[in-house]
Amino acid sequence: MQYLGGKSRISKQISEVINNEVSRWKIKNSTTYSTNNNNREREQLTFISLFCGTCSIESKIKGFNNIICNDKHEYLIELLKGVQNGYELPELITEEQYKYIREHKDENKILTGFVGFGCSFGGKWFGGYARNKTNTNYALQSKKSLLKDMSNLMTAQFTCQDYRDVIIPNNSIVYADPPYNNTTGYGKDKFNSDEFWKYMRVIGKNNKVFISEQTAPNDFECVWEKEFTRTLDVNKDNQFKVSEKLFTLS
Repeated sequence: MQYLGGKSRISKQISEVINNEVSRWKIKNSTTYSTNNNNREREQLTFISLFCGTCSIESKIKGFNNIICNDKHEYLIELLKGVQNGYELPELITEEQYKYIREHKDENKILTGFVGFGCSFGGKWFGGYARNKTNTNYALQSKKSLLKDMSNLMTAQFTCQDYRDVIIPNNSIVYADPPYNNTTGYGKDKFNSDEFWKYMRVIGKNNKVFISEQTAPNDFECVWEKEFTRTLDVNKDNQFKVSEKLFTLS
């Protein structure tokens, strides 16, 4: 589904890196993940996403019976819970409907979450009704991709909290895709990247952490990198390249 800052185009690659790194981590910690206790420990191992977005990566993580997906955006979490509980998403949203929902967000928070991201240009929260010259049906496109991803997360737990308030059991695998440094977070508040990295160091003592970012402090190791093009408005000439990276605590 369309989502500004989402990782749908590179979700398979990032999830494969995490899956492979997790396998290596289990082998390294073989005293905990012993052969005799493999099934029991596998059941206890928890995967936690602190900024899940629309779960394009989370839906491709393997080997966890306990999955927690968190995001601070209320309408987004209501959408994911709604899909999990069988809510029927629309296959067409007109511009008039888009404008009405934008002005009446709390009438149906599930639908608002879907329209606010999935039917907006570039997946930016109510950033303008999505359209193009080929008349793409963005509602139908977003519905199909979201249902596909959610099919693998029907037993996941969805929470709406600040990332620092999520309860993290020891020996969890934690993935974080925070707002880029020097950008706004949720609402009008600037995201505090320094505080974020400090927190990753704290939870990284007892857990395996992975962070999607463009840069990281020196004590974090880059385990994957890819350059791609991003467009932020309807002017296709207004593009720029970014290097997406995945870091873990060294």
